[in-house]
Amino acid sequence: MIWKSRLCRARCLLLALLLFCLSASLSAAEKPVSDSVFLITTVDAADGRGIPLVELEAFNALTWQSDNLGNIAVIEPDLIGKTVRFLVRGHGYRIPSIDFFGERSVTVKIEPGASCTVALERTAIAERLYRITGSGRYRDSTLAGIDVSDHPVDLVGNVIGLDSAVPVVWQNRLLSFYGDTLGSDRINLSGSGGEVDLSKPGVPDRQFPLKFFVDATGFARRMVPLSEPGFVWIETVLPLTADTDADKQILAARYVVHKTLEEAVETGYAVFDELQGVFIPFRRFESKRQHKSARAMPVKYGDVTGFCLQPWERITRTLSAFVTPEEYEHYTCLSEVAPASATPAACKIDDRWFNIERDADGHPVLRWRRGSLPYNAVVQRQLLKDGHIKADEIWLRLIEMGSGRRLADFTGSISYNRYRERWIMFAQGDTGEIWYSEADTFTGPWLYARRIIDHDAYNFYNPVHHPWFDADDGRTVYLEGTFTAFFTEKEHKKPRTDYNQVMYRMKLDDDRLYMPCPVYRVKHGKDGYRLLTAELIDRASRWSDIEKIEFFAFDSDYGKPWLRAIYDHAANEDREPSLLFESAGGDAPVFYVIDSGDGTMEKHAECDILESLLIRRYGNVLPADSALLTFDPEIKPDYDMYKINPTANLPGRKP
Repeated sequence: MIWKSRLCRARCLLLALLLFCLSASLSAAEKPVSDSVFLITTVDAADGRGIPLVELEAFNALTWQSDNLGNIAVIEPDLIGKTVRFLVRGHGYRIPSIDFFGERSVTVKIEPGASCTVALERTAIAERLYRITGSGRYRDSTLAGIDVSDHPVDLVGNVIGLDSAVPVVWQNRLLSFYGDTLGSDRINLSGSGGEVDLSKPGVPDRQFPLKFFVDATGFARRMVPLSEPGFVWIETVLPLTADTDADKQILAARYVVHKTLEEAVETGYAVFDELQGVFIPFRRFESKRQHKSARAMPVKYGDVTGFCLQPWERITRTLSAFVTPEEYEHYTCLSEVAPASATPAACKIDDRWFNIERDADGHPVLRWRRGSLPYNAVVQRQLLKDGHIKADEIWLRLIEMGSGRRLADFTGSISYNRYRERWIMFAQGDTGEIWYSEADTFTGPWLYARRIIDHDAYNFYNPVHHPWFDADDGRTVYLEGTFTAFFTEKEHKKPRTDYNQVMYRMKLDDDRLYMPCPVYRVKHGKDGYRLLTAELIDRASRWSDIEKIEFFAFDSDYGKPWLRAIYDHAANEDREPSLLFESAGGDAPVFYVIDSGDGTMEKHAECDILESLLIRRYGNVLPADSALLTFDPEIKPDYDMYKINPTANLPGRKP
């Protein structure tokens, strides 16, 4: 009976494989293919665009990855004429069906000179466009005999891998700088950089043609050429005004030198020399502050033009302000006190004493303070460990709405978006994930987020948004990050693609991006209040009248029938506002809540927000009491710093 059982299983397996072979999303490709190659093209089922970084794995552990055009060239003598089953890993894309093994796969017959197309559905909100850097970006297309003359196929700067982009607009040019850079025969541990050729067609949708600053051998030049050993990591690069000449612009960088991955020994500031094409150190000092990538945001506040280097760090737009960190303004609740006057409630950080400013309700008060310490994740962890703050007094504590997972350490970029009319954040989530969040002001309230990018057991970190590429009035945005095995559980590196930059595109009108917004409690009359969203508050200049954030709801129905409007009829000065589902006639909704419309107030089945996150208030809304929430409407975006005219001819050294 054992052999019958085995035979039955074998027949079932064969039948399952044959059926899946017939049902897989395969079609004949029209591309001419080299006689020695079987071509597999992975495409997005929605628009037919080739998908890069899709991995196929055969039963014998052979693996292939699609190139920038979505092509995989199979050249394997043992497989010729064979029917082969490939496990498909799509990093945010997937085969629609599950096979006999409970996995997503395709089964095809390998014939030299033939081809097939595999259509995958995109599960990630953001769309993967191409790999920016590294070798083999169009390798498989070339092997298959496909014309790639319109694509940046050259291995510029002899760079096969590099870390974390720091882009900047400078003299009408887009420059981009990086961390550790790998060549075919050496490593550059002092940063690399180059210029993006914006005159090429298809930037940024199809290509990001980078021309590196190179040395005499053609390898990417060391951008901060210090004589001392160590890892030199560029944190941020800024266009600044010279202190002695307001018309003179200076490109300056802040960098950190690490002796090891964990041990920092120096922070430095350097000025870009156009003739040499390197950063010349301007100020250096010993420091144990570890590297933290800073995606600087050009802003205006009051009559000041400046940069927010991080959500907790800002400077005016001059060289002297940039190179004097002891004079930085930090967003913090910490006020320094002399050691002799420190009370038992004071906290000690880095041999300095601080008091935590709290409001009448005992909550930490964050404001911009000069010469203090930033209220960042490092400081918050120490304060939490020492018992000076509670878990719900953490700032920038994002919650991913689909899973309820929390993120308490921000790494990413923030910028203002015209389409959403909010500040948008791209933050590094769990391994391989990028989260998206929105806030009414630069400093928040940041709380709820959505996962927009994920990778299968692989990392993708230090996301950076390219606001100068925003298209369709801000509906379309572009971001890049580093695709790497570093900091993953197994650290099994993908050939050619590992440790390189990858470009993504996201449509902010995607119907999955229904994001909650704060509903503020605003003073009204003597003892009453109203519940308003930021748009209504801004229109009436009522920011100073906000008492607290009541909860998070929605300021639009996002085309969802289960997001139901709440109307403000008229708030009595001495009692809670009358908020109802029906309009009194002509008045616009105040906000929207999650409501099935059947009288039960149950969450609609199509709502993908984790149910345990919801609370009942006029319907289902999200609570606002799980983190420290702040806002600062004074900070405004400076759009002029984003403008690039690629046809303008400005002086400057070219790479």
